Amino acid sequence: MALQNTFRLAISDDFFDAYSRLPRNAQGKVSEFINRFRQDPTRPGLNYESIRDSRDKGMKSVRVDQAHRAIVLKPDSGNVYILLWVDKHDDAYTWAKRKVCRINEVSGALQIIDVEDVEATTERLERINQEQTQQPSRFDSVKDKQLMQLGVPEILLPAVRQITTDEGVEQLLPHLPREASDALLMLASGYELDEVLRQLEKNKEVQPIDVEDLETALQNNDSLSRFMVLTDDTELEEMLAAPLEKWRVFLHPTQRKLVDRDWNGAVRVLGGAGTGKTVVAMHRAKWLVQNRFTSPNDRILFTTFTRNLAVDIEANLKSICSTEQMRRIRVVNLDAWVAEFLRQEGVETRIVYGDETEDLWKQAYTIAPTEIGLPLSFYQEEWQAVVSEQGCQTLRDYLVARRTGRGTRLSRQQRQDIWTVFEEYRNLLREKGLREPEDAMRDAAQIISDKGTASLPFKAVIVDEAQDMSEAAFTLLRSIVGDAAPNDLFIVGDPHQRIYGKIVTLSRCGIDIRGRSRKLRLNYRTTDEIRKWATQVLEGMPVDDLDGGADSLRDYRSLMHGDQPVIKGFNRFEDELAYLKQLLFGIQTTEQTFSGVCLVFRTKTLMEQYEAALKNMDFPIKRIRRNQPDNLLEEGIRISTMHRVKGLQFNYVVIPSLNADVLPLKTGLEHCADDASQARFIDGERSLLHVAATRAKKQVLITYCGKPSHLLPSVE
Repeated sequence: MALQNTFRLAISDDFFDAYSRLPRNAQGKVSEFINRFRQDPTRPGLNYESIRDSRDKGMKSVRVDQAHRAIVLKPDSGNVYILLWVDKHDDAYTWAKRKVCRINEVSGALQIIDVEDVEATTERLERINQEQTQQPSRFDSVKDKQLMQLGVPEILLPAVRQITTDEGVEQLLPHLPREASDALLMLASGYELDEVLRQLEKNKEVQPIDVEDLETALQNNDSLSRFMVLTDDTELEEMLAAPLEKWRVFLHPTQRKLVDRDWNGAVRVLGGAGTGKTVVAMHRAKWLVQNRFTSPNDRILFTTFTRNLAVDIEANLKSICSTEQMRRIRVVNLDAWVAEFLRQEGVETRIVYGDETEDLWKQAYTIAPTEIGLPLSFYQEEWQAVVSEQGCQTLRDYLVARRTGRGTRLSRQQRQDIWTVFEEYRNLLREKGLREPEDAMRDAAQIISDKGTASLPFKAVIVDEAQDMSEAAFTLLRSIVGDAAPNDLFIVGDPHQRIYGKIVTLSRCGIDIRGRSRKLRLNYRTTDEIRKWATQVLEGMPVDDLDGGADSLRDYRSLMHGDQPVIKGFNRFEDELAYLKQLLFGIQTTEQTFSGVCLVFRTKTLMEQYEAALKNMDFPIKRIRRNQPDNLLEEGIRISTMHRVKGLQFNYVVIPSLNADVLPLKTGLEHCADDASQARFIDGERSLLHVAATRAKKQVLITYCGKPSHLLPSVE
């Protein structure tokens, strides 16, 4: 049922936050109130009451029941009503007295501002500035109107002018509207104003704004990041059923500009952990099936690297898409799609991974030239980094292949000599009907090239966790959607989270992203304390941008604050277990559940050891598996390997047994053929720790026995 057109009703994200904290019976009464309110917000029985000492005379109080009040922005004229807050009687009035709801007269966005908070922040920054002997403001070169155009409310301009250091920037970020946070981060990181305006897609020319026109203000992209304009009942009911899952409706302005638009070709979106890349990718898939590829036969391929992440993405997509929309979005990890495609094409083969081919390598190694004296591990690394990655099918291919970054130099003659081992290994695979993933992808791409794309239904491809995809994977994805076309490829990833060593250059795969590269900078998952610590893990590590350039986390920040990561060392395994037992019961007491806790391990063997020990203590344990989504409503402590936890999030992440021989993994180091491969392996281990730590929303806790991993940064 569509809402009546006579009135326009919007609800702020703050309202859903407040609603989520109410007792269940009070939530039911609020839902009933909203149902009555949206039918006719002008009926006499609502009894709007003014709020004494309010800073915003447009805010009114409306009774929900004897104990609770809703705060509404009620227009003097017009038909737009906005639900801002709901709470117990006195608490609702206290909230309203601190706040104003205003249209920014330069950006045109509707903004909720805590005036008391602004005043306190300004005074605090003034004190810091005075202590630092009146250093020049970081934003002296930017005019007031320009700051307001970037989203800074006029009332916050004095606070911005007091900022002289990075510390000041970080102190102000949580008090800014979302759209202004990105802009100030970029300015503070050294971007020129014109570049900030270009990247955030703001017009240089300021347009006149009617500060009384709420309806127009609510259509502003910045406003849509905090106000939900009701258009149908279903959307509201879904939000009231899960008020904390605000990602389903409220996108940051930078995110929304990536989603709700036409792109003239492939798009690459980078962003640190927790910046909402997967959320953007999911909303992009929905927007495409809803607005562009709308034929019953049109399909979107949504693919990622790992199977369990694909399962979680599909479960989350179902919460924002209709059944008909989901029928036209295929969510699958790429290896699974390739295996299925080859079967359908009559290619009898099985895709194999890692240790499954160890015996074949040992057989092939028996013909290795002894005079060169290279270990088996060298051949395996050379195969992965050069032969397989670049699709070398012949000796001629290998002789001209790039070996940048390989530690062991090879002459042309040595390349010829060792090629026989690679040829033998490939023959052994073929004899047994086996294919490695990259070769299987090239087979699929060749079939598509020979037959054309007409037989494939996919109009667009969405790629998540792009940093773990190989060049063969991107070449295949290019072939799946055919020649470059508007809205064809949408690629999101974070090279700092690369844990499988796949370094790609998109342009070599036929994917042109020039002019369509964007970045997400604000972490919505973790606290800034976790972000800083996890970023320290990667300090000094060179990171690419998926297209031959470099990427940096210099303008990557979190808006939330909390506890520092905790690192505890023990002499005995029993003492470590005793600490974990006490820790887990403490978290349960605070959270009333174990389901927000995940224990993350470097290896499956370690995970199984601790799983058995915790089960003996009668803890409920739920292992994260690759073929099923994680239902957080199901009770139990989650356990996972570092690889499997990728893409997930929990309130608490506990990483036990982070000993010196566990990270970097001792057996992995022993298999490195030279110093260069060892350095690459250690960088991969650092990325693994970074990924594991950034799964945490509230806190990271690390334990070790004996000597700790040297990859652990200290905690301040």
